[in-house]
Amino acid sequence: MMRIPSFSRRAFLASAAGAPVFAGLARPSTPAMGALRRDIVESPVDVAMHRARVYTRVFQANESKPWIVRKGLALREYFRTVPLYRREGDRIAGSISEKPGAMPLIVEIGIGENNIYTGENPQRAGYLRGKVPQDIWEYWLDRNLWGRHRAAYGGRAPTRPDTGAPYKFISCQGHLSPSYSELLEKGIGGILKKVRARRVKESDPERLAFLTAAEDTLAGLSEWIERYAERGWAPERLANQPPDTFREAMQLIWFAHQAIHIEGHGYSCTPDHIDQLLYPYYQRDIKAGRLDDKQVLELCENFVLKMYDNTFWGPEHHLTQGLCVGGSTPDGKDLTNRLSWLFIEGGTNMALPEPLIWIRWHPGIDQEFFDSCLSRLARGTCFPMMWNDKVIPAGLMSLGVSREDAYRYIPVGCNELAIPGQFYFNPCAHANYLASMRQALDKPGIQSFEEFIQAFGAGLENSIRASYQNELKTLKMQMEYAQTPLTSCFFEGCIERAKDMILGTKYNLLTCGGVFFANAVDSLAAIREVVFEKREATLAEVSAACKANFKGFERLRAKLLAAPKHGNDDPRLDDIIRTVERLRAEPVRRICRDPRDGSPFGNGHVVRSSAVRTGRVTPATPDGRLAFTPLASSVAASVGCEKSGPTAVLNSVCKLDGPGAWQHGYQVNLRFQGNMLSNKPNRDKVRAMIHVYFHKGGQELQINAVDTETLRAAQRNPEQYRDLVVRIAGFSEFFVNLTPDMQEDIINRTAHS
Repeated sequence: MMRIPSFSRRAFLASAAGAPVFAGLARPSTPAMGALRRDIVESPVDVAMHRARVYTRVFQANESKPWIVRKGLALREYFRTVPLYRREGDRIAGSISEKPGAMPLIVEIGIGENNIYTGENPQRAGYLRGKVPQDIWEYWLDRNLWGRHRAAYGGRAPTRPDTGAPYKFISCQGHLSPSYSELLEKGIGGILKKVRARRVKESDPERLAFLTAAEDTLAGLSEWIERYAERGWAPERLANQPPDTFREAMQLIWFAHQAIHIEGHGYSCTPDHIDQLLYPYYQRDIKAGRLDDKQVLELCENFVLKMYDNTFWGPEHHLTQGLCVGGSTPDGKDLTNRLSWLFIEGGTNMALPEPLIWIRWHPGIDQEFFDSCLSRLARGTCFPMMWNDKVIPAGLMSLGVSREDAYRYIPVGCNELAIPGQFYFNPCAHANYLASMRQALDKPGIQSFEEFIQAFGAGLENSIRASYQNELKTLKMQMEYAQTPLTSCFFEGCIERAKDMILGTKYNLLTCGGVFFANAVDSLAAIREVVFEKREATLAEVSAACKANFKGFERLRAKLLAAPKHGNDDPRLDDIIRTVERLRAEPVRRICRDPRDGSPFGNGHVVRSSAVRTGRVTPATPDGRLAFTPLASSVAASVGCEKSGPTAVLNSVCKLDGPGAWQHGYQVNLRFQGNMLSNKPNRDKVRAMIHVYFHKGGQELQINAVDTETLRAAQRNPEQYRDLVVRIAGFSEFFVNLTPDMQEDIINRTAHS
């Protein structure tokens, strides 16, 4: 066990030295990977229609068959017929559509524009306009999941195909990590044999339908690989047999991982623990002289490029796919291996916002590896990001996950969590802090802060109950129309039970979300101090001030702003933090249960881009924030409230009950001046601070290490900073591609030095 170093804010601040450094250019290890990167990054946005045409034709021809059987037939036909291509220099075969940079349309789920995609950049609106043939639109109008949901629960006709839609209605759930260990061990042929053997024993019609669809999709995947093999782009053996070499194992994983996206999973899929899965093949090939580290690094870079090229919603919108390396076993053994190093190097060499690259910290982490990871953050990227093995498994175990399984966790999205092949992330309730705050402000007759807390808690409980009931309707529709039999073959027990993963996995741990926690804490602290302790205003006056966006209430706003703010290690907020956690956790325990097996919900905090996007439409709040300005981008602090240095920020986060109140993850944004990680003495101090943070119970950390001067220069001269990658909240992006308000949100974050 390593010794926890003593560390003070004064010592940290004394370490700042050196001029800002920017080194954000991509650094591919070979010219071929550099050329492939340019080809992918510069691909135009387009819509691919082959999948839509195939699915429409197959569904029309098989109307009498069960829905899941039609899905299996359609996916197999797609694999048989989709035109194949391979980008020049690409050494890994398998693409999501029939032409580079083109997004497929998942017609059986819904036809509509992704409202996250268009919300993050309004100029993207209309990307489907004129692209969907009328006959396809008319056929699916009331047949796909979205149309059926609107008819069943909304009493409304389906909307036009160019209307924005929540992602759950235009793609399958995603936010998952299939397990690929059995695939590597048995090959596609081995899993197909398993499905056929199980099918022989089955007589139940619904189970037979699943097994029929699973067989069709696996056979289609095999045929797809054979077609690539006929062109010399992939080893023929992979169509049925397990891989022998590192190259073959990586290629087979990619075929399967691309296929689950073709099947319909949109956001946030992580390809299992790839450094652990591939390491035995790496060792054998290195020992046999078939590969060296230079060749492996190039393949790691290629794999990262394939993930970026997974254009489910276009090459300029990122799916928050993950790539996670390292970690520990339940007994504390460090899982870092040579491939962990090479994937980190390859991923950061590419200087891309996708895939999201994560490491898992633990007390016995290889310190040389950890230092190397921190040094990579100074290169104009925001990777790798970090999870804490001391906290995450404990939270999962509190929900009933076994210790062994809990230590297999993996990030699957912004900061969501899953276990490969055992459970996936699905938000099915939401705690609306800000709406509950507004309701409590306007409730008459409140005479004390305790009564205000009760009113706030009642509103929070009502928001959880209403969202839970609404989300269960969506889940019911997903269970009927969002089955993915191919993906289910990579989830434990689905073949044995002859049930699709949407009907239940080993663990069914749905999530109650809730964003802008820091704004809620700050607002409660301001109300307590200004209204109930100092008696400087009434609740009615605070409410009126917020509705007026503080126009005419400037002095009151100043008092609200001066109240204690989360992120400064202020003990006056400790009880409020615990209260907000309790007010959400207790109703979640009472109200929310998975309808499939009664499992309890966990809690999470997923922001993605909503700090800015929701801020654009949110009135002023009692913490003194002005209307239509950004909200808190993480659980750490609201915008501009970090006043006491980075150690105070992290100490504040450590006051949260990670295992008890945030079992499904939160995210913590921290921004440093670039020299704090490019300079070795400074980096050593940052490393010590992070160790203390994680030892004290911090759950997650994501760092931007870029100077304000660099960000302003990138605004003025975007062409010179095209490769600069920043972390927004739940996604990452090239800084120059962000909307101006998102750029300003990054710049306005405190840059610690």
